[in-house]
Amino acid sequence: MRASALTAFIACLKHLSIAVALATITTGAFAKWNDCTAPLPMNIDLPSVAIPAGLASGEVIPGARASFTVPINCTVDPGEGAWSMTLSSGSLSPLPGLPDVFTATGLRGAIGFRIRDARGTPMLPINYNGALDTFQFDPARQGANIVQGSFELVKLGDAVVGTFGFSTGLHVPNLEWANNGDEASSTLSFSYTITGTAVPTCSVTTVDVAVSLPMVSVSAFTNVGATAGTTPFGILLDCASDAEPSIGLTDATSPSNQSNVLTLAPGSTAAGLGVQVLYQMQPLPLGSASYVYAGERDAPATRVTSLGPRSGATSIALEARYIQTATSVSPGTLKAVATFNLSYN
Repeated sequence: MRASALTAFIACLKHLSIAVALATITTGAFAKWNDCTAPLPMNIDLPSVAIPAGLASGEVIPGARASFTVPINCTVDPGEGAWSMTLSSGSLSPLPGLPDVFTATGLRGAIGFRIRDARGTPMLPINYNGALDTFQFDPARQGANIVQGSFELVKLGDAVVGTFGFSTGLHVPNLEWANNGDEASSTLSFSYTITGTAVPTCSVTTVDVAVSLPMVSVSAFTNVGATAGTTPFGILLDCASDAEPSIGLTDATSPSNQSNVLTLAPGSTAAGLGVQVLYQMQPLPLGSASYVYAGERDAPATRVTSLGPRSGATSIALEARYIQTATSVSPGTLKAVATFNLSYN
């Protein structure tokens, strides 16, 4: 690409939201370091899903999938080791014929779960302190770290109505916890509710969407808030009759971003610009995915936009555009990444 070009790409990863909540961890005490901070404890909540009667055992329950992104910042190099998510009690139980699906203490209702990494690959647990109770993510390092993945529920048998969940915690084994060197402050909590009535949902036909914004002259940006390069794109859905989806966006580069402007992703060379995603000509607000930070007065809430009733094959008509965020703009390439979630009434 030419240095004077302004080009943006938005890769929207498939994430369905109807909830999931994460809980807490209680592995042994250690505190070699206590310099890392993270927006923890964090709850990921799937408030309401139903298991369709015709769904085969071993299939993912429609709508029962949620992503999690935990940014962690460390001022000291933790040393050799990787960020790991460990159950608070008990160990994982693999299921015959489903080697990447597990049950855990607190997980009931004829339900199993699968953890996927940031690339969508199913994860297998490792042995930690003699128990298969830990999922290992990327190596820990000084500075910015991100633990990212997704959690999905799998049908094993007939549904049991109720609310269930289990607890995990983030740490570098035997070195430090993810937040303030404290176990209780480093917890992730997963929970979900099984109802007796099916909620109409949608499946996403386009898992990843790449949008190329056009080359625009720097002279198009004359003041903060100026926009240019509006480009239409769509997300294809296949919805059950009378589904009522809502869409929420999370800034993958800065998950705590609560504005309506995506921040520039690493590798961008332009400056003074951001990217907005619009629905019906209005910028979509950014917010956390389906999680909240426990114990904080101003915990960010999921901000979603209703898409109205949908049935069958349908498309969410969206637009992306540049927006000026600083008094001066420098030419170059630009990249922003958003994750979208669908939730249902």
